[in-house]
Amino acid sequence: MDFQFSSVDWEQESYPHYHDLVVLPFFIIFFPLLRFVLDSLIFERLAKRLMFGKDKDNAKLKTSLKGKRINKFKESAWKTVYSLSAELLAIMVIYNEPWFTNTKYFWTGPGEDQVWPDHKMKLKLKLLYMYCGGFYIYAIFAVLFWDIRRSDFVALLAHHVGTVILIVLSYIFRCGRVGAVILALHEGSDVFLETAKISKYSGLQSLANSLFVMFALSWWILRLIYYPFWILRSTSYEVLTILGKDNKTTQETVLYFVFNSLLFGLLGLHLYWGKILVRMVITQIKAKGQIGDDARSDSEDEEKHQD
Repeated sequence: MDFQFSSVDWEQESYPHYHDLVVLPFFIIFFPLLRFVLDSLIFERLAKRLMFGKDKDNAKLKTSLKGKRINKFKESAWKTVYSLSAELLAIMVIYNEPWFTNTKYFWTGPGEDQVWPDHKMKLKLKLLYMYCGGFYIYAIFAVLFWDIRRSDFVALLAHHVGTVILIVLSYIFRCGRVGAVILALHEGSDVFLETAKISKYSGLQSLANSLFVMFALSWWILRLIYYPFWILRSTSYEVLTILGKDNKTTQETVLYFVFNSLLFGLLGLHLYWGKILVRMVITQIKAKGQIGDDARSDSEDEEKHQD
């Protein structure tokens, strides 16, 4: 079959449907396979070269400790690849949409007949949903069986489960506009965090410090200012003023409370991690700008071995 990816009409609109979700298993399998390949062929070699290649003192480190540090590097490198790809994809999807800059268009317009739930989704928006949905389903199993277990394990697992529920429900019930913006603002700051970790592991302290500052600023702006005061305001208040409080069906009422409960729960996790972030910032200030280790110590307490 002669198929060209560029020939696909990514602007084509259609209503989301349950059967679209058959694409999810492809991405659920794709992500662990891609991570395994990148770990084996690129990340491990890169970690050894950047972390131990030029430092003779590291030759004295125990093999077990080297392995732990390499695993941390590989995990951050993998998360960087996903977060960057998801953020770029999200920006390409939402950049020219009116609802990117005006939250009222989450629920109505731009045409007079386009009032939720009568919202079609462009093919590129569907792709974003399948891409991120597949990743977060895979990420649940990664947190349980693959990633380094840290002190925020339960919070991270709750985040991934809640995110999967939100992605599936918002897709089925045609809330893809607000969902896409939420995905975009959440992935951006993670890129700075993971690249800061990679820089620190590689001994590039100045770069790590700068990236950490960018991460902290983006976290506070996107997750603790824009998310609650624009996104949550729209999903909890603006939607009622636009669509009307009266004559709502039982299903719409249930959806309103379910969605907002999950979205406010996500804000609660932001505040929890924000507390950790404040602690890291204070530590950095006390250390005169030197970024310390991840405040979320891993379950094997490796941090006590680090210089």
